[in-house]
Amino acid sequence: MRYSKFIKVITFICLLLVASSCADDDLFGDTNTNKEAFPTLDPNLLITTIQASLSGGRLEQWRTNLVYGEGFVQHLGGSSAVSNYGAFFNHNAAYEEALWQSNYSNGLVRYLVDVLERTKDEERLANVNAVAKILKVMVFQRLTDTYGDVPYSEAGQGYYKGIFYPAYDDQKDIYYDFFELLDQAFNQLDDGEQADKITGDNFYEGDISKWKKLANSLRLRCAMRIALVDREKAIAEIESALANGIFQNNNDSCYGHHEDVEFGTAGAQINGNGLSQALRGNGSVMDHPTKTLIRNLQGDPRLTMWFLPGNISGIEGLDANNFSYEHPGGADNLGLLRPLLYRNDAPYLHISYAETQLLLAEAVVRGLIQGNALNYYQNGIRASILQWTAYGVSINAAEARSFAEGKTLTPNNKLEEIITQQWLTHFLNGIEAYANYRRTGMPALEPITRPESSTNGVMPKRIPYPGGESIINPEHFEEANSKYPNGWLSALWWDVE
Repeated sequence: MRYSKFIKVITFICLLLVASSCADDDLFGDTNTNKEAFPTLDPNLLITTIQASLSGGRLEQWRTNLVYGEGFVQHLGGSSAVSNYGAFFNHNAAYEEALWQSNYSNGLVRYLVDVLERTKDEERLANVNAVAKILKVMVFQRLTDTYGDVPYSEAGQGYYKGIFYPAYDDQKDIYYDFFELLDQAFNQLDDGEQADKITGDNFYEGDISKWKKLANSLRLRCAMRIALVDREKAIAEIESALANGIFQNNNDSCYGHHEDVEFGTAGAQINGNGLSQALRGNGSVMDHPTKTLIRNLQGDPRLTMWFLPGNISGIEGLDANNFSYEHPGGADNLGLLRPLLYRNDAPYLHISYAETQLLLAEAVVRGLIQGNALNYYQNGIRASILQWTAYGVSINAAEARSFAEGKTLTPNNKLEEIITQQWLTHFLNGIEAYANYRRTGMPALEPITRPESSTNGVMPKRIPYPGGESIINPEHFEEANSKYPNGWLSALWWDVE
């Protein structure tokens, strides 16, 4: 498997970095001490580790992506954790802090800052610096979309600037900086013969043209995220993304790649797909498709690409209000996730050509840009079906094209039809699906009526900050937390639906 030996080496190096600063992590997860022990470490090694960490971390893939993300948006359910805490909207402090812990306390933000600081004035490393800027957007978009205001401009600056208690940046300011970073990265990236090479690139094997398209496709996603709260800015950023060039086909999509290693393998903690490990837990996969998902997949090739039938001939979905053992007829009748999708070495789709096409369809319908919404819509559906070939799923290309070309947009219901396809395209990327749902309020989900729901059936608007922040970084925590008086029912800046 490509990257295998390389990832093991850099994972070992980064574990040493984490170990060297663990005492300071007890104070705050961004202190970055003892970096001088590795003064000549190639920044490319950390780039690879950051990339692998984005989908190889079982902690946040299980607790944030699967339990809360996939559970909230009714892609999957049935297991004790995904149903009770995700689908039914219940608090679990350990689950709520998982993404925070993996990014701030476990080193990911420090690695980013280290690469950015060490390459910012190095013309010979301009491409590495540009890639790190793009990765910073990927890392921090997940954080701010999950929690709201977060440590950003001062995060990870313990070693470089002596900032051990970073301020929480306003989410609007964070998003505006995303656009700056992506613009800078696009203009820095250089595929000339004299330019530096990106080695050990887990996403694109050093292909600069694809990194440029990734920067612009992320810019489109970020622009659409803020479109309902900051329309003028969104339009300007969409136009810039299109002018500079976004994904053109499925080969441009951004996948993380992984090895076939089990969770807990010594020295290879982020090598395997963390979501695959989370889905299997300590044994077999306990989650199933929901009725909501099955209803929206009728006649769709993805239904049988993603799922196998249980003990009955059809693929039966779970009521989002039920644990699997409460399913009428028994859990054995429920649809089963195809094993190809949760292999240890399954790829992880971060952002796809299909997503960009469907976002453009939405942008046309909302009047943000000119274009053919139906054409974007059909392109997005076809690409969304075909993108699963990367997982080893057998797909009939003619069937995918025929299905997509048969889809039309219904007057007065165009937005929901487009956004429903976005929701399907984000299957297994619960963090993004949850963010997109809050942005749009679509598609229609099954009402949650469980009496034990912490929110009386109302989907949370955000994940609460870790409780320990009130002790570790009290001044900045209190200032940020006061913006969300209703806890996880307080909307983020861009969430106006």
